[in-house]
Amino acid sequence: MKTRHFGDTDLYITPITFGAWEIGGEPFYKDMPEDDSIALIREAFELGINFFDTAPVYGFGHSEIVLGKAIKKFRDKVVISTKCGLCWKENSIAAIYKDASRKSILEEIDDSRKRLNTDVIDLYLVHWPDDNTPIGQTIETLETIKAQGKIKYYGLSNFSTAQIKEAAIYGKVSALQSPYSMLNLKLERSEQPYCIETRIGVQAYSPLHRGVLTDKTIEVLRESGQPAINWILDSMTSEKTQQVLDIKEISKRYGCSFASFVTAWTISQPGITTAIIGTTKKRHIKEAADGTNITINADDTLAIRNIINDNRQV
Repeated sequence: MKTRHFGDTDLYITPITFGAWEIGGEPFYKDMPEDDSIALIREAFELGINFFDTAPVYGFGHSEIVLGKAIKKFRDKVVISTKCGLCWKENSIAAIYKDASRKSILEEIDDSRKRLNTDVIDLYLVHWPDDNTPIGQTIETLETIKAQGKIKYYGLSNFSTAQIKEAAIYGKVSALQSPYSMLNLKLERSEQPYCIETRIGVQAYSPLHRGVLTDKTIEVLRESGQPAINWILDSMTSEKTQQVLDIKEISKRYGCSFASFVTAWTISQPGITTAIIGTTKKRHIKEAADGTNITINADDTLAIRNIINDNRQV
Protein backbone atom coordinates (compact mmCIF):
# COMPACT_ATOMS: atom_id res chain seq x y z
CA MET A 1 0.00 0.00 0.00
CA LYS A 2 1.42 3.37 -1.01
CA THR A 3 2.04 5.90 1.75
CA ARG A 4 1.26 9.60 1.88
CA HIS A 5 3.17 12.49 3.38
CA PHE A 6 1.26 13.53 6.50
CA GLY A 7 0.93 17.31 6.43
CA ASP A 8 4.28 19.01 6.91
CA THR A 9 5.64 16.34 9.26
CA ASP A 10 8.25 13.72 8.37
CA LEU A 11 5.63 10.97 8.81
CA TYR A 12 4.57 8.85 5.85
CA ILE A 13 1.30 7.07 6.51
CA THR A 14 -1.09 4.83 4.61
CA PRO A 15 -4.40 6.25 3.33
CA ILE A 16 -6.10 3.73 5.62
CA THR A 17 -5.72 3.98 9.39
CA PHE A 18 -6.68 1.14 11.70
CA GLY A 19 -9.01 2.64 14.30
CA ALA A 20 -8.80 0.91 17.66
CA TRP A 21 -11.98 2.26 19.26
CA GLU A 22 -14.02 -0.90 18.80
CA ILE A 23 -11.36 -3.24 20.18
CA GLY A 24 -11.40 -1.22 23.39
CA GLY A 25 -14.68 -2.97 24.13
CA GLU A 26 -17.00 -1.85 26.91
CA PRO A 27 -18.64 0.57 27.44
CA PHE A 28 -18.74 1.63 23.78
CA TYR A 29 -18.62 -1.77 22.10
CA LYS A 30 -18.91 -5.40 23.05
CA ASP A 31 -15.75 -6.90 24.52
CA MET A 32 -13.78 -9.24 22.28
CA PRO A 33 -11.01 -11.70 23.24
CA GLU A 34 -7.60 -10.05 23.43
CA ASP A 35 -6.04 -12.64 21.14
CA ASP A 36 -8.64 -11.85 18.48
CA SER A 37 -7.92 -8.13 18.76
CA ILE A 38 -4.19 -8.72 18.41
CA ALA A 39 -4.75 -10.94 15.36
CA LEU A 40 -6.94 -8.22 13.81
CA ILE A 41 -4.27 -5.55 14.27
CA ARG A 42 -1.59 -7.80 12.82
CA GLU A 43 -3.85 -8.60 9.87
CA ALA A 44 -4.11 -4.88 9.17
CA PHE A 45 -0.33 -4.61 9.23
CA GLU A 46 0.03 -7.58 6.86
CA LEU A 47 -2.36 -5.86 4.45
CA GLY A 48 0.03 -2.91 4.36
CA ILE A 49 -1.58 -0.52 6.86
CA ASN A 50 1.03 1.35 8.89
CA PHE A 51 -1.08 3.87 10.81
CA PHE A 52 -2.88 2.91 14.04
CA ASP A 53 -5.12 5.25 16.00
CA THR A 54 -6.30 4.82 19.58
CA ALA A 55 -7.09 6.77 22.76
CA PRO A 56 -6.88 6.12 26.51
CA VAL A 57 -10.65 6.35 26.94
CA TYR A 58 -11.28 3.49 24.49
CA GLY A 59 -12.01 0.73 26.96
CA PHE A 60 -10.40 2.81 29.72
CA GLY A 61 -6.87 1.92 28.70
CA HIS A 62 -7.63 -1.48 27.21
CA SER A 63 -7.32 -0.40 23.57
CA GLU A 64 -3.88 1.10 24.13
CA ILE A 65 -2.67 -1.98 26.00
CA VAL A 66 -3.82 -4.38 23.26
CA LEU A 67 -2.38 -2.21 20.51
CA GLY A 68 0.94 -2.04 22.34
CA LYS A 69 1.09 -5.82 22.55
CA ALA A 70 0.06 -6.34 18.95
CA ILE A 71 2.67 -4.07 17.36
CA LYS A 72 5.56 -4.86 19.68
CA LYS A 73 7.46 -6.87 17.04
CA PHE A 74 7.10 -4.20 14.34
CA ARG A 75 6.87 -0.97 16.33
CA ASP A 76 9.54 0.69 14.19
CA LYS A 77 7.49 0.08 11.04
CA VAL A 78 4.24 1.73 12.15
CA VAL A 79 2.91 5.13 13.17
CA ILE A 80 0.81 5.47 16.32
CA SER A 81 -1.59 8.24 17.20
CA THR A 82 -3.26 8.42 20.58
CA LYS A 83 -4.96 11.16 22.53
CA CYS A 84 -5.29 13.12 25.74
CA GLY A 85 -7.90 15.28 27.41
CA LEU A 86 -10.67 12.74 28.09
CA CYS A 87 -10.36 11.31 31.59
CA TRP A 88 -12.50 9.17 33.83
CA LYS A 89 -13.08 8.69 37.55
CA GLU A 90 -14.53 5.22 37.13
CA ASN A 91 -15.14 2.85 34.24
CA SER A 92 -18.43 4.23 32.98
CA ILE A 93 -19.49 6.65 30.26
CA ALA A 94 -21.08 8.94 32.85
CA ALA A 95 -17.72 9.30 34.60
CA ILE A 96 -15.84 10.59 31.53
CA TYR A 97 -14.85 14.26 31.63
CA LYS A 98 -12.70 16.69 29.65
CA ASP A 99 -9.38 17.84 31.10
CA ALA A 100 -6.70 19.22 28.78
CA SER A 101 -4.84 20.99 31.57
CA ARG A 102 -1.06 20.86 31.95
CA LYS A 103 -1.32 18.62 35.01
CA SER A 104 -3.56 16.11 33.25
CA ILE A 105 -1.52 15.95 30.03
CA LEU A 106 1.75 15.43 31.89
CA GLU A 107 0.18 12.44 33.63
CA GLU A 108 -1.66 11.09 30.61
CA ILE A 109 1.35 11.03 28.29
CA ASP A 110 3.33 8.76 30.58
CA ASP A 111 0.34 6.49 31.17
CA SER A 112 -0.20 6.13 27.42
CA ARG A 113 3.47 5.45 26.70
CA LYS A 114 3.43 2.72 29.33
CA ARG A 115 0.24 1.11 28.03
CA LEU A 116 1.46 1.28 24.44
CA ASN A 117 4.89 -0.02 25.46
CA THR A 118 6.67 2.72 23.54
CA ASP A 119 9.05 5.52 24.47
CA VAL A 120 7.78 7.92 21.82
CA ILE A 121 4.26 8.48 20.48
CA ASP A 122 4.29 9.61 16.86
CA LEU A 123 1.16 11.75 16.96
CA TYR A 124 -0.57 13.00 20.11
CA LEU A 125 -4.02 14.56 19.81
CA VAL A 126 -6.22 16.58 22.15
CA HIS A 127 -9.36 14.47 22.00
CA TRP A 128 -11.97 17.22 22.47
CA PRO A 129 -11.85 20.96 23.20
CA ASP A 130 -11.81 21.66 26.93
CA ASP A 131 -13.62 24.93 27.63
CA ASN A 132 -12.31 25.01 31.19
CA THR A 133 -8.62 25.10 30.16
CA PRO A 134 -7.02 27.92 28.15
CA ILE A 135 -5.90 26.54 24.80
CA GLY A 136 -2.54 28.24 25.31
CA GLN A 137 -1.89 26.12 28.39
CA THR A 138 -2.77 22.95 26.49
CA ILE A 139 -0.55 23.70 23.50
CA GLU A 140 2.37 24.89 25.59
CA THR A 141 2.21 21.61 27.52
CA LEU A 142 2.24 19.66 24.26
CA GLU A 143 5.28 21.66 23.21
CA THR A 144 6.92 20.69 26.50
CA ILE A 145 6.46 16.95 26.07
CA LYS A 146 7.51 17.26 22.43
CA ALA A 147 10.76 18.91 23.54
CA GLN A 148 11.20 16.09 26.06
CA GLY A 149 11.06 13.56 23.21
CA LYS A 150 7.87 11.88 24.44
CA ILE A 151 5.94 12.75 21.27
CA LYS A 152 7.00 13.59 17.73
CA TYR A 153 4.03 15.70 16.69
CA TYR A 154 0.71 16.82 18.09
CA GLY A 155 -2.68 17.81 16.78
CA LEU A 156 -6.34 18.31 17.57
CA SER A 157 -9.48 16.21 17.33
CA ASN A 158 -13.00 17.58 16.94
CA PHE A 159 -11.81 21.21 16.92
CA SER A 160 -13.31 23.99 14.78
CA THR A 161 -11.27 26.19 12.45
CA ALA A 162 -11.43 29.07 14.93
CA GLN A 163 -10.11 26.81 17.68
CA ILE A 164 -7.32 25.47 15.47
CA LYS A 165 -6.26 29.00 14.59
CA GLU A 166 -6.18 29.96 18.26
CA ALA A 167 -4.11 26.87 19.09
CA ALA A 168 -1.66 27.72 16.30
CA ILE A 169 -0.78 30.94 18.09
CA TYR A 170 1.00 28.89 20.76
CA GLY A 171 2.64 26.10 18.77
CA LYS A 172 2.76 23.96 15.62
CA VAL A 173 -0.46 22.04 15.09
CA SER A 174 0.31 19.15 12.73
CA ALA A 175 -2.95 17.21 12.54
CA LEU A 176 -6.72 17.38 12.70
CA GLN A 177 -8.92 14.36 13.33
CA SER A 178 -12.52 15.00 12.44
CA PRO A 179 -15.69 13.16 11.35
CA TYR A 180 -16.12 13.04 7.58
CA SER A 181 -18.22 10.94 5.26
CA MET A 182 -20.47 11.18 2.23
CA LEU A 183 -23.32 11.83 4.67
CA ASN A 184 -21.38 14.33 6.78
CA LEU A 185 -19.43 16.86 4.73
CA LYS A 186 -19.35 19.65 7.30
CA LEU A 187 -15.55 19.48 7.36
CA GLU A 188 -15.49 20.85 3.82
CA ARG A 189 -17.06 24.16 4.81
CA SER A 190 -14.08 25.44 6.77
CA GLU A 191 -11.60 23.07 8.44
CA GLN A 192 -10.68 21.14 5.30
CA PRO A 193 -9.69 24.22 3.23
CA TYR A 194 -7.79 25.66 6.19
CA CYS A 195 -5.88 22.40 6.70
CA ILE A 196 -4.94 22.29 3.02
CA GLU A 197 -3.73 25.90 3.18
CA THR A 198 -1.64 25.34 6.32
CA ARG A 199 -0.49 21.79 5.48
CA ILE A 200 -2.19 20.14 8.42
CA GLY A 201 -2.69 16.39 7.99
CA VAL A 202 -6.33 15.28 8.20
CA GLN A 203 -7.52 12.00 9.68
CA ALA A 204 -11.15 11.40 8.68
CA TYR A 205 -13.03 9.29 11.19
CA SER A 206 -16.37 7.52 10.69
CA PRO A 207 -15.96 7.55 6.88
CA LEU A 208 -18.42 4.65 6.66
CA HIS A 209 -20.88 6.57 8.87
CA ARG A 210 -20.80 3.87 11.56
CA GLY A 211 -21.74 1.14 9.10
CA VAL A 212 -24.49 3.00 7.21
CA LEU A 213 -22.20 3.29 4.15
CA THR A 214 -21.65 -0.45 3.87
CA ASP A 215 -23.65 -3.33 2.44
CA LYS A 216 -25.51 -3.65 5.75
CA THR A 217 -29.05 -2.31 5.99
CA ILE A 218 -30.12 0.05 8.76
CA GLU A 219 -32.33 -2.71 10.15
CA VAL A 220 -29.34 -5.06 10.45
CA LEU A 221 -27.28 -2.33 12.11
CA ARG A 222 -30.01 -1.75 14.70
CA GLU A 223 -30.12 -5.45 15.48
CA SER A 224 -26.36 -5.46 16.17
CA GLY A 225 -27.05 -3.97 19.59
CA GLN A 226 -24.15 -1.48 19.51
CA PRO A 227 -25.26 1.59 21.50
CA ALA A 228 -22.49 3.70 19.94
CA ILE A 229 -24.24 3.72 16.55
CA ASN A 230 -27.85 4.32 17.60
CA TRP A 231 -27.67 8.10 17.33
CA ILE A 232 -26.33 7.80 13.79
CA LEU A 233 -29.17 5.50 12.82
CA ASP A 234 -31.72 7.85 14.37
CA SER A 235 -30.42 10.68 12.18
CA MET A 236 -30.97 8.77 8.93
CA THR A 237 -33.78 10.72 7.29
CA SER A 238 -35.60 9.39 4.25
CA GLU A 239 -33.54 11.80 2.14
CA LYS A 240 -30.22 10.46 3.44
CA THR A 241 -31.43 6.89 3.07
CA GLN A 242 -32.24 7.58 -0.58
CA GLN A 243 -28.78 9.12 -1.07
CA VAL A 244 -27.20 5.89 0.12
CA LEU A 245 -29.35 3.82 -2.25
CA ASP A 246 -28.46 6.09 -5.19
CA ILE A 247 -24.73 5.87 -4.48
CA LYS A 248 -24.96 2.09 -4.11
CA GLU A 249 -26.32 1.93 -7.64
CA ILE A 250 -23.24 3.79 -8.89
CA SER A 251 -20.90 1.52 -6.90
CA LYS A 252 -22.27 -1.62 -8.54
CA ARG A 253 -20.32 -0.78 -11.69
CA TYR A 254 -17.03 -1.28 -9.86
CA GLY A 255 -17.40 -4.91 -8.80
CA CYS A 256 -16.47 -4.30 -5.18
CA SER A 257 -18.17 -4.06 -1.81
CA PHE A 258 -19.90 -0.80 -1.03
CA ALA A 259 -17.50 -0.24 1.88
CA SER A 260 -14.52 -0.52 -0.48
CA PHE A 261 -16.15 1.93 -2.89
CA VAL A 262 -16.90 4.48 -0.14
CA THR A 263 -13.38 4.13 1.21
CA ALA A 264 -11.96 4.81 -2.26
CA TRP A 265 -14.09 7.93 -2.56
CA THR A 266 -13.12 9.20 0.90
CA ILE A 267 -9.36 8.92 0.47
CA SER A 268 -9.56 10.61 -2.93
CA GLN A 269 -11.05 13.83 -1.52
CA PRO A 270 -8.85 16.95 -1.36
CA GLY A 271 -7.08 17.38 1.96
CA ILE A 272 -8.03 13.97 3.37
CA THR A 273 -4.75 12.27 4.21
CA THR A 274 -6.16 9.09 5.70
CA ALA A 275 -9.48 7.44 6.56
CA ILE A 276 -9.82 5.75 9.94
CA ILE A 277 -11.51 2.36 9.68
CA GLY A 278 -12.60 0.84 12.97
CA THR A 279 -13.87 -2.72 13.12
CA THR A 280 -13.73 -6.04 14.93
CA LYS A 281 -13.79 -8.07 11.70
CA LYS A 282 -10.87 -9.00 9.44
CA ARG A 283 -13.03 -8.84 6.33
CA HIS A 284 -13.76 -5.18 7.00
CA ILE A 285 -10.06 -4.37 7.11
CA LYS A 286 -9.64 -6.22 3.82
CA GLU A 287 -12.47 -4.19 2.28
CA ALA A 288 -10.77 -0.97 3.37
CA ALA A 289 -7.45 -2.10 1.92
CA ASP A 290 -9.20 -3.04 -1.34
CA GLY A 291 -10.55 0.51 -1.52
CA THR A 292 -7.02 1.84 -2.04
CA ASN A 293 -6.93 0.08 -5.42
CA ILE A 294 -10.15 1.58 -6.77
CA THR A 295 -10.28 4.71 -8.93
CA ILE A 296 -13.71 6.27 -9.35
CA ASN A 297 -14.09 7.84 -12.80
CA ALA A 298 -14.85 11.53 -13.31
CA ASP A 299 -18.47 11.05 -14.35
CA ASP A 300 -19.30 8.95 -11.31
CA THR A 301 -17.41 11.33 -9.05
CA LEU A 302 -19.56 14.20 -10.33
CA ALA A 303 -22.73 12.14 -9.99
CA ILE A 304 -21.91 11.38 -6.36
CA ARG A 305 -21.28 15.07 -5.68
CA ASN A 306 -24.64 15.98 -7.15
CA ILE A 307 -26.26 13.53 -4.74
CA ILE A 308 -24.47 14.56 -1.55
CA ASN A 309 -23.51 18.24 -1.79
CA ASP A 310 -26.31 19.32 0.57
CA ASN A 311 -24.53 17.35 3.33
CA ARG A 312 -22.07 20.22 3.65
CA GLN A 313 -24.62 22.24 5.62
CA VAL A 314 -23.93 22.92 9.31
